[in-house]
Formats: sequence, structure tokens, C-alpha cells
Amino acid sequence: MFTNPSLLMLLRQAILSDLPQLNTLETNAFSGDKISSRQMKRFINSPLDCLLVAEIDGIIAAYALVLFHRGTRLARLYSIAVAAEFRGRNIAFELVTRCEQTVVERGFITLRLEVRNDNIAAKNLYLKMGYKVLKTLVHYYDDLAGGVRMHKRLDPPGPSKVIKMPLFVQTTPFTCGAACLMMAMSAVNQRYQPSRIDELSIWREATTIFMTSGHGGCSVHGLALAGVKRGLQLEVYSQSTSVPFIDSVRDSNKKEVITLVHNEFCQQLTSQSIQMHNASPSLAQLRDWIDNGYAVLLMISTYRFNGEKGPHWVILSGYNEQFMFIHDPYVVAQKDAINAAYVPISQSELAQVMQYGKQKLVSCLVVKSALA
Repeated sequence: MFTNPSLLMLLRQAILSDLPQLNTLETNAFSGDKISSRQMKRFINSPLDCLLVAEIDGIIAAYALVLFHRGTRLARLYSIAVAAEFRGRNIAFELVTRCEQTVVERGFITLRLEVRNDNIAAKNLYLKMGYKVLKTLVHYYDDLAGGVRMHKRLDPPGPSKVIKMPLFVQTTPFTCGAACLMMAMSAVNQRYQPSRIDELSIWREATTIFMTSGHGGCSVHGLALAGVKRGLQLEVYSQSTSVPFIDSVRDSNKKEVITLVHNEFCQQLTSQSIQMHNASPSLAQLRDWIDNGYAVLLMISTYRFNGEKGPHWVILSGYNEQFMFIHDPYVVAQKDAINAAYVPISQSELAQVMQYGKQKLVSCLVVKSALA
């Protein structure tokens, strides 16, 4: 409920009886790019999307429509309209704020929108609220007007439980696993200092030699062996129907090498009595490990983040009721490193990105402590 000296405003979810007023508002607010009555009805009934209205004395003064895209971390503020007689009363700000809250509550962390270049008031509002210009849109609208695409990373409540560890940014495109193992070593041994020498040494020891292209990547078994060599107490969780990464390789000779290396890794781990589980850890297990101060490395698929299919290692750094938090060793530029620590991922999304490739490979390394 929003109280103003001159009016009483209720922000709520739209219902079917709002449809006539919403259609009138849409017609009066826009000359083109209008939402049809049929579309508006579909959005009201949608279990995925969110259509909010601002009601004042029984009148729909404004609405905002947010679309949620499955398989991504993005939500889109598709449309917002305020009736002419209610403008200048901060209603748009209140609606956008509520939209942001709804986006976070649903486990999304980025809200994106498009706005016309000639809609100066709206652009200024979004800039004031922290939205950044992402892209210029040429002839984007029905009347060929231009605009801009803007977005804002939303900040959910921070982790209620954290693992204290420094962020180590990988220094090569292929050493994410090594960087994560070093962060784990720092978490369980405060005296350990990560270094690039260690990063490259761990990668050499843990790589499975071949990937689809370029340098090889680290399997969970290789990382486990590198960790054992450095005095770590750990467990391996690996759910797979075949040798890790082999499905992405066509050359028979490369397949043979990957298989030989993988089998050798497994034999060495068995000989050292390392616990290996052919299972995928549950979210409850992940939270329990964090509660116990364990460092948990996870291999994830990057497809839901950037649209590119590739395995990538991250390390859990905390959780709250809705989100798991990670340290991500990959950043585009060093100045962005601050945004790579305690990155929120909704718990439901994490369960999806933990599966890689056609075989839905799950790889998890639990680092419990360093040997005295």
C-alpha cells in the first residue's frame, strides 16, 4: 500500500476484471507498438509473466509488465504506462521499484528494458534508478523511432552464510578450475597465498588434455588429485554416463587419450582412498557443506549465462533462502573483478546449470580441510 497526501494507491497483480481499463489505458498511452486486448488477457493469465497495476480509488492509473525468460537470468520490463491524469505523482517510480522487487523474489538478478529516445522523462527516470545504457536501437519502433536498451543488475539480500575467501581471477582462458582450487585452498588455510605459478601447475596436473578446441580443461578427478598432492582432505561427486568431456571430441585418437588419462586419474584416487560418489549433490548438501565451512567447487554450463556452450568451474561462497552465491574466476576486465565475488544464482537455476552436455555431467569437488 502506498500513501500520498492526496491519494491512496494500491499496487497489485492485474486480474481479468481490469482488462477493459487496461485496454483503454494502452490505447490512450501509445500511438504504436500497442499490446492488443488478446495479448493483455494472456499476460494477465500467464503463470510466468507479471502484470502489475496501480489502482487509485478503483481506477487503473498505471500498469507495468515484466516478462521472465526461461533459461536465463534476465527479466524484461516490457511495457509501462501511466494515465495522463495521474502523471507527475511518482507512480512510475513506485511501479518500477515493485517490479524490481518481484524480479529478485523470483530469483532473477537483471532487469532489462527498451525506451524511446524521445521519451526523455522515462529515460531520466531509469538513469536516476541506476539503469545503464546497453545498446543503441536504430529504427526500433513501429514509426522507425530510435531508442536505447538499458539494464540494471539488481541486488538481492546478501548471503546469510558465507565462506570467507579471496577472489582469484584466472589469468588464462583455460585455468578456471585451477583458480577455483586455489580459492578453496585459501578458504581452508588462511596462510595459503594463491599465485600464478600454482595456477599453471595445477592446470598441468589436472587437465584432461583435449577439449573441443584449444587447451584442455580440468576434470573433477584431475583437480582432486592436484588437491591431494597439496594436502587437502576432499571428496569427489561425479555423475556421468561416460568419460567426462569425451562426447564433445570427434577424433578417435583424442578420445583414446582422454580415456587413458581419466582412467589413470581414477586409479590414483582409488589408491589413495579418496571418496568418490557417483551422484549429484543436492541443494541441501551444498548448504550443509557451506555451514560446515567446506569449500565446494562446481563445474557449470555457461549456456544460461552467455549463450555459449562450455564447461566452467566456479566455487560456492555463500547462500541465503533464495540464492546460492559463487566466486567466479572469469572476468572480462580486471576492473570488473568486484562483481565476480558473491555472485547470486537462484537455487533452482543452480540445479540446472550444474549439468553439462548431453550426458548431463555433474562434477563437484568438496574441499573439507588442509592436512596439518
